[in-house]
Amino acid sequence: LLEGGRIGIAAQALGIAAGAYELAVKYSKERKAFGKEIINHQAVAFKLADMATAIETARLVVHKAAWLKDNNQPYGTISAMAKLYATDVAMKVTTEAVQIHGGYGYVKEYHVERLMREAKLTQIYEGTSEIQKLVISRAISKD
Repeated sequence: LLEGGRIGIAAQALGIAAGAYELAVKYSKERKAFGKEIINHQAVAFKLADMATAIETARLVVHKAAWLKDNNQPYGTISAMAKLYATDVAMKVTTEAVQIHGGYGYVKEYHVERLMREAKLTQIYEGTSEIQKLVISRAISKD
């Protein structure tokens, strides 16, 4: 039962990360600094590139876990991997989104602060990140 729930939480974390990323892209296209949109500053552009890559990678592992479950294949270890990775990505992406927003990232009107809090919660319920690592490491030791 926990294994299936972990896939759901991983998907939720993926949605949180994607939402924060979209807000960061939108804001970086609107906000200007030093005469140009901040999306055109290498530091911000590289953050966004890393965020997009992490989200896409998380999406693949979440989809694999869901596919295995839907096809009645063993999915316990991959569900733990999906939850661990997707929730870590959500935390990293939301933190970077807050950073891109600068001071506005910490105020409720911009919503990225809420996404960061929600990302943290996904790392805790249905088994903390440490529990996921325990599940994964036990599976490795059995191989």
